[in-house]
This record gives sequence, C-alpha cells and structure tokens, in this order.
Amino acid sequence: MFSFFRITIFGVIFIAAVLAWGFAFGFASNQPGSFFNNEHNAVWIGHEWVGEQKSDVDIQELVTTLKDHQIDTVFVHVGPINSSGSVDPEIYKYSLDFVETAKSFGEDIEYQAWLGQIRRKLDLSDEEVRHNISNLSIILADIIGFDGIHFDIEPVWDGDKDFITLLSEVRETLSEEKKISVALAELVPGSILWLSEHVYTFENYNSEVNYSNVAKYADQVVAMVYDIGFESEWFYRWIVAEQTIRITALLDGTEVFIAIPSYDEKKEGFHPEAENVENGLLGITKGLNNFRSNEDNFAGVAIYSYWELDEEEWQVYDDLWLK
Repeated sequence: MFSFFRITIFGVIFIAAVLAWGFAFGFASNQPGSFFNNEHNAVWIGHEWVGEQKSDVDIQELVTTLKDHQIDTVFVHVGPINSSGSVDPEIYKYSLDFVETAKSFGEDIEYQAWLGQIRRKLDLSDEEVRHNISNLSIILADIIGFDGIHFDIEPVWDGDKDFITLLSEVRETLSEEKKISVALAELVPGSILWLSEHVYTFENYNSEVNYSNVAKYADQVVAMVYDIGFESEWFYRWIVAEQTIRITALLDGTEVFIAIPSYDEKKEGFHPEAENVENGLLGITKGLNNFRSNEDNFAGVAIYSYWELDEEEWQVYDDLWLK
C-alpha cells in the first residue's frame, strides 16, 4: 500500500514537473530552417538606389540576387525624416525610376519606402509634423509607387502615444492596398519588467503593450533582434529563439519578421562573433520549432543589411534557411 502510494505521488510530481517544464520552455520539434521558410523574407537596402541614378543592369542584378535568395520584401532607404516631418525630394529623386525598373524585372517583389529617424529629433506631439509625415507617405506610396511605408523611428516605447497616433493617421491617409511596416526593438516581456522593477529601471522599452498597439495599424512588425550586448553565441541564439516565440504568439493577424544582423563592425553593445547571420538563423529556427510559437504569424527573416552581406554570409543563409 505504501509502495503504491509512493509511486502514485511520484507519478503526480513527475507529470506536474513535465507540464511545468513544457509551460516554461515549451516542447519542441526538430525541423530545419527550410521547413519554416515561406519564401517571404526581407532585407534593407541603402539610399544609393534612390539617391543615385542606377543603370538597368544594376537594378536587374539586385532583383536577380533577391529572387535567388527568396527575398520578396525590400526596405529602401529614402529618408531620414527631418524635424519638420519632411524629406527633401532631391534626396530621393530617382525613386520613381528605381521602382518602375525594379518592378519590370520582377513584379512579385515589394519595395517599401524606409523612413527612419532618431525619436528625439521628431516632435510627434506636433500635429503639423505628423501631417507632413502622412503627406510624405502618400507621395512615396500612392504617387511614386512604393508598396508601402517602413518606419524605423528609434526608440519608441510603451508610453509613446504620439507614435501610435502617427501610425493611425498614416493608415487613414494611405490607400488600403499599401502596407505599413514598423521596425521595433526587442520585446521586453511584462513579466521581466515586473521582476526587475526594484532592481533595474528600463527607460525605453517595448513590452507586449507597444507591440500590440503598433500591430493595430501595421501590416508588418519587424523585430530587430540585434545589438544585444552579449558575447555568448549560445545566449544570442536563445534570445532570438525567445523573441521569435513570444512575438509570433502575441501578434495574431500581423506579419512578423525577425530581423538579424549581417554587419560585422564591433562596437559597444554589439559583438559580431555572436550576433551574426548564422546564429540568428539558428535562433529563429529553434524558436519556430518550439510549440509555444505561432508559425502562422511568422512571415520570414529580415536581414540588416544588404550592403553588408558577403558571399560567405549568403551561403550560410542559403544553407540554413533555403535548403
């Protein structure tokens, strides 16, 4: 009787432990990256493509490279936005030529006008500044022909209501078929904020709150999972996996891109020996294999940036993500 009781208690504890482990860490499969590749990946390209006149051959080579690596979403730098909310048209004077020529070589690739700026340089509480950004968005998307607007304004945070107001106003003015895409810093879970409340205060952060607020108006959310500041390869892979799990599980109905770095200039807060294309892809694959993630919300990988990618990195990308 005692033995049976002890075995029963042990069984209950074992099952509880397994369930607790599954809840905390998630059960996982072991599929390769290609299993999750939807041929819907993204990359940022530089200002030269709209600030300088490119030949048809140059643009065709770009499009061919994108197709070869199953990239169908391109964030084209046309900014930065100035303090008034505008961009001098002279800066992006070849945009129309670029979009029309690129589309002639492949209609299935979307080109979004990438508008960026440091947040403190933009007073988004100013209605005129927001109005100018909305008008600029119309010019770029509805007149020039970009497929949407990609905002990379950093940093934005949970309480940045003016940024959310900007997104809502741009959504109201853009044609319905034009996309809004937003790049956000890594998600800091509310549970972490609660635990660290009396130990460390985050100044600017994106918790589930801001990700959800942005997703009300954005068709795509691009999580920039880099500049983490740790040198451990294992830890970076784990961070990328957790970001993939949490963000795809959170944002139903919004395309989620997980962005990883290709640049290799070592600086404060960035360690290329850990944060790179290989470890980023391994982390994304690990996250998508975890049953806590929501594969249906995952769009693809985004790489920052095209101009930093070399042949070795393209090969790593192909081996881990396409094959």
